[in-house]
Amino acid sequence: MYGTKFRFLFTLLFVILFCSAAQATTLQITVLDSLDNSSVSHATVFVNGINQGRTTNTGEFSYPNDNSKNLDIRVSMTGYDSWEQIVDRNTTALRVNLTRQTLTLKITLYDSDTLNPISGASVNISAENQTQGKTTDATGSATFGVQGVTMYSVAISAQNYQPRSETVDMESTNSEIQYYLLSGNRYSIVVKDKDTGAPVQGAEIRADGTLLGQTDERGVLVTPITRGQSYTIDVRSPGYQTFTESKIIGDNDALETIAISKAPVGAFIFVTDANRAPLAGADVYINGSLMGTTNQYGRSDFPNLLSGSYPVEVRKQGYVTVSRQIDVLNQSQDYDFEMQFESAVLTLFVQESDQKVIPNATIIVNGQTLGTTDDHGQYVTKVTLGSLNNITSTKDGYQSATIQEQVIPGNATASATLTMQRTLDWGLVTLIGLGAIGVLILFAAIRMFGRRKRRHVMRRNEI
Repeated sequence: MYGTKFRFLFTLLFVILFCSAAQATTLQITVLDSLDNSSVSHATVFVNGINQGRTTNTGEFSYPNDNSKNLDIRVSMTGYDSWEQIVDRNTTALRVNLTRQTLTLKITLYDSDTLNPISGASVNISAENQTQGKTTDATGSATFGVQGVTMYSVAISAQNYQPRSETVDMESTNSEIQYYLLSGNRYSIVVKDKDTGAPVQGAEIRADGTLLGQTDERGVLVTPITRGQSYTIDVRSPGYQTFTESKIIGDNDALETIAISKAPVGAFIFVTDANRAPLAGADVYINGSLMGTTNQYGRSDFPNLLSGSYPVEVRKQGYVTVSRQIDVLNQSQDYDFEMQFESAVLTLFVQESDQKVIPNATIIVNGQTLGTTDDHGQYVTKVTLGSLNNITSTKDGYQSATIQEQVIPGNATASATLTMQRTLDWGLVTLIGLGAIGVLILFAAIRMFGRRKRRHVMRRNEI
């Protein structure tokens, strides 16, 4: 009995497993372009929000389905609108048609000579048997609604301009394209600085030795040229090296950009001190780098300096560093730099002839009263290195003392001594003089009185 039950349960389990296996299927997804039914490869397939993979080169993707529930299928691809749909769980084949994204293509036309926008030009674009045509507006622009992942042919025509044909590959983003149209027999030359890319105004342009004109503020010269011929083009501008090239200007040539290099102009740096005397041994820094040192005549030569603006700094021990910007324009021009002496500390000692210090003495330097000495008879001040200073000390009861002192460069600190003599106390001198006169008068009076007394005694004796 138990064997019969066991066989029954085994048979039931086998049937269940067989039915489950029979229900498992594969969902075959084919992704096509809705416009031309071409296969879309590498499209991403999402099932129930989970990235399951990408389509093959034939636009196919296989998904193993357990048929347990309906499937949320989403397909996305760059340049296409995403496709999404709920698919029945028993579906075994699914065709997905992706629609190309709608994008904008903006085409702007410019005159190759003047670089001004061209209005009223006819612009036609075509792709896969679809053609659109528009006329450029006042800004020289025409805007089209186009589809992504599409190659467009562009045909441009405008009165008095050569026609132009181009192709534009639209992918997955809006696009703005600029075209320059060639007018008649005119040709544009743009001259720029080779180092900075800035336009060079006033550059003279010659073709086969004939002056064609000068570039404007944009560095542009528009000139009539007969195409299909070879020309020797010369470009000359002050401060720049002459540019020369031989060129055949063809029918499709609209403009040429020429980069010219600056020519060595050279410059002399002339350095003097505060007395306008040439200063040797001064270091000259240009653009922050040491480039030279002045000679015995205070000059330093920089023959390879190009035209332009340069920050220059001049340094020398004992002098205040001076810096400024120079504009190198003319050949071997002198640029003057005047250097002032640095300040030095000068300690002044004021004393009497017996070296007794004199406090509270007034210090005057070059006619300017600076202060008074301290309790030790000292006064500390700053003076300019190399200059001759007139120094005076004054105080009541003393005669003024004056010295000349020069602190030479290289001596950061220095000292000087002023010796003052006491002045006579005229009040005391007068008092002493009056006393002396009084003594003399008293002495004279005593002598006169003594003589008279002796004479009187003699007369009495005689009687």
